[in-house]
Amino acid sequence: MLPSTCTVDRKRRLPFKRPWATWLNLIALSLLFVSARPKPDAAPLRVLIFLETECPICQKTTGRTQQLADTYAGQVRFEAVFPAETVTQAEAQAFATAYSLRLPYQLDPRHKLVKRYRVTTTPEVVLLSADGKVLYQGSVDDQFYRLGRARPAPTAFYLRDAIDATLTNQPVAIPRTMPVGCLIN
Repeated sequence: MLPSTCTVDRKRRLPFKRPWATWLNLIALSLLFVSARPKPDAAPLRVLIFLETECPICQKTTGRTQQLADTYAGQVRFEAVFPAETVTQAEAQAFATAYSLRLPYQLDPRHKLVKRYRVTTTPEVVLLSADGKVLYQGSVDDQFYRLGRARPAPTAFYLRDAIDATLTNQPVAIPRTMPVGCLIN
């Protein structure tokens, strides 16, 4: 049973007719305060880009991906995922340094994210809503249209267009493309 008084300091006691109500109010206020605090990196959208350190298409795509991350900073949270079982933290960091990739990254050697989003290729991007729904999946753009075949520069910007559509509450015109690159084993 809860005490019928609340000790403020050792000299003074305050009587409460309903001590449980006071405790409930304190708990409700503290929960409200905790939930009202801004969440770090609480961007409404999230992009996962799956990369392989040895894939030449990944090496050529990371610069454009980093530019997108810089352009949409605060609105979209970009993360790199290295799904190869053999990639180490040091190799992922070396890749990020060599290709000026400043995104947070994680290793996925057990393919938890690969399986969750049915990713097959590197590089492949997955655009997620705040509630985790896949809004777009596939290539960053169309520069690489077949293995060994590339345009001098991209002409269609799939990921950028999907982000822009989502940020303006429009449906994504092309929700899926076939990524071109190295197969994930």
